[in-house]
Amino acid sequence: MINRNEVAREKMQRAAEMLQDNNIDMWVFYARLKTDTALELMFNTDSKNEVMFLLTKNGDRIAIATAADTKAYEESGLYTEVIEVSGDGFEKVFKEKFDQYQVKRLAVNDSTIDTRCDGLTVGLFKKLEKAIGAETMAKVKCCSYSMLEELRAVKTPSEIEIMKECSRITTDIYDALFKRIHVGLTEVGVAKMMMEECAKRNVVTAFGNPPEYPLVLNPKGGMSHRDPNDINKIEAGDMLVIDFSIRYNGYTSDIARTMYFLKPGEEHAPKDAVDCANAAINAVGAVMAKIKPGMRGYEVDAIGRQSIIDSGFPPFPHATGHQVGLEVHDGGTTLGPKKRYSASGILRKNEIYALEPTVLQDRDKRSAIIEDNVLLTEDGCVLISKRQTALIEIPYRTGEEA
Repeated sequence: MINRNEVAREKMQRAAEMLQDNNIDMWVFYARLKTDTALELMFNTDSKNEVMFLLTKNGDRIAIATAADTKAYEESGLYTEVIEVSGDGFEKVFKEKFDQYQVKRLAVNDSTIDTRCDGLTVGLFKKLEKAIGAETMAKVKCCSYSMLEELRAVKTPSEIEIMKECSRITTDIYDALFKRIHVGLTEVGVAKMMMEECAKRNVVTAFGNPPEYPLVLNPKGGMSHRDPNDINKIEAGDMLVIDFSIRYNGYTSDIARTMYFLKPGEEHAPKDAVDCANAAINAVGAVMAKIKPGMRGYEVDAIGRQSIIDSGFPPFPHATGHQVGLEVHDGGTTLGPKKRYSASGILRKNEIYALEPTVLQDRDKRSAIIEDNVLLTEDGCVLISKRQTALIEIPYRTGEEA
């Protein structure tokens, strides 16, 4: 398993390059009670204690922390300097370093458009402002948004390897499920079966363990983002949709599968079920064939959306896809309709997206979700999940036979 400190090392190295490119002298990360999600991304820490990190354009990496955390930061080998403080020591050291590096531009994590880049609280900002003076802060402060957004979205080599393994485990759990699942199970029953497979592999779902079950939906019970229920039992001839994510080494997957339960004596699924699933599969393929860096999110969305329509099914209400990373829906550029602000973003190499153009219909008609994860390359994309290329047909069996 890749040590997450290697991800932090890669992120801080890239941050130094960004500070140089943007002529910013220092970047301050200041948090308590996990208020800034960037700490997990940039420094591999989930400390609830008050902590400050300073990155400089010449590559210095300074951790300022209380006694409870300094040993771990020293042992990580990530920092050029680790300073132990207590009380108002954070402000004093910040002022000392601010003066030492003769800071003319200071990046802080505040954003009006992205919660992932808005980790500096008002209270902690006031402490920074008090340390160097309000007038000075007004002169030197600049927003870190463009840098932090890229650092979150564009994956490093270590992140890519972690997410490949995360996707592999996810599809492995699906394969195990397909051998066990049977008619008579409720949606919750299927979800519990998946949790058993997670436990065998020592992973949890991306949203935690029960009651946060995988999204297991029998379309006849409704296809909205609802909890699986213990009412709808799988019958022969049913379709079943599962939208599932795991968390592995801090990162997540997001993969959906659609299956059909064969009736006794039935060799293959009926045409309406196959056509429905193929429409979603073909739409994912259409997006994979065209998606590449430089495109805007809404341009990709239009490809998936048109493919579903061309197959004779109604347009879906959600986006064609979204970024995946530390979270299942990881912000940044959305592969959605042009009216969405986040869909105007430009795709970049080494971003990872979940693609999910969907056939979504009323309860009396078939629905299908096929979702796979791709990594953007120089001029296209590659799968990091094993792709569903046909409707999954589950042989007729009962619980006793499974």
